[in-house]
Amino acid sequence: MTASAREILAQLLTFASSAAHYIGALLGWLLEKLLPGITIPADLIDPLGYLAVLTIFLVLVQVARKLASVIIAVGWILMVVRILML
Repeated sequence: MTASAREILAQLLTFASSAAHYIGALLGWLLEKLLPGITIPADLIDPLGYLAVLTIFLVLVQVARKLASVIIAVGWILMVVRILML
């Protein structure tokens, strides 16, 4: 790996860590507001954020997969219709 590739990777990982931390802090705050009797420990903020980021990524991948399946199915249908029109 070159030095610039390492720097880019370090910046991406830093961004992901910061995003996970802020998302975890937001989720912790929301949980404390919704359930007033509980307090989210500070050491659960980052894991909560990483879990939320992974969940968001998984949902986006599943939506993209379904969309791709629909596009492929429509493509095949249009191809069959075109061949039948010959």
